[in-house]
Amino acid sequence: MNFSQMLNRLLHATIAICLSCMSIFVFGNVVLRYFFNSGITWAEEASRYLFIWLIFLGAIVASRENAHLGVDTLVKRLSVNTRRKVFIINNILLAITMGLCADGAWKLTLLTTSQTSASLDLPLAYVYVSGFICSVAMVVIALVNLYRLLTRKINEDELVMSVDSEDVKFIDQAAGETKEGVKKS
Repeated sequence: MNFSQMLNRLLHATIAICLSCMSIFVFGNVVLRYFFNSGITWAEEASRYLFIWLIFLGAIVASRENAHLGVDTLVKRLSVNTRRKVFIINNILLAITMGLCADGAWKLTLLTTSQTSASLDLPLAYVYVSGFICSVAMVVIALVNLYRLLTRKINEDELVMSVDSEDVKFIDQAAGETKEGVKKS
């Protein structure tokens, strides 16, 4: 197992832990409020911060797996050479945009180092640094994509930067079966 796969597993595990803790905190608070007319004051805030981390870590995973939403109707119809050019432009724009986001997130993180949250008394910088980490990771992913393209270590299928959902695959499969059924009749 290489470093990239280990990092991907760590991200998935961290996301699962965040989701589990969020569920436990929210469910526990609902039960406490419904049955005992009380609640844990920090549980809502902790759930909110875990959700923020979950979103940003999930964005890293989705970026690595090309699972972000995208409209690829035009790109799929282009020639392979034109797809390469669009892929390069897309990754350069992504790296620039996420670089700007990283800069802003870092400035916000530094700005909030002395501020603490209301219930947890946690420095807000711990929350805002998630945006910085996500942005930097997505810049690295875009640069790695460009490197893989320039060293010809990328497949033609990977030039389309979005993945069909299971619904689209199911519809395509059903349409294929219908066409075969029509031809046989």
